[in-house]
Amino acid sequence: MAWHRGGSLVELVVALVLLELAGAAALAGALTADRLGRRASRGARSDNLRWEVYRGAETAPACRTGPAPRLTLMVLPATPERDSLTLAVRCGP
Repeated sequence: MAWHRGGSLVELVVALVLLELAGAAALAGALTADRLGRRASRGARSDNLRWEVYRGAETAPACRTGPAPRLTLMVLPATPERDSLTLAVRCGP
């Protein structure tokens, strides 16, 4: 019986196909992570702008110096990353 060294062409092709599948899966995962990271960054910018608008309304002189406590509704428009949002801002002493 002879000992065969190395592998056959079929084994080599199977190994290359498996390596290609693993590489394609890794690339798809990396691209998805990148896309989600970019979307999260845009969402964070949108959240910061919304927070600034809210704080501006909350600290506006007309809101801070009101004679009695009251709630004012504020509607923040929808953005590509976030839905429309309705807030209640408490004004007054």
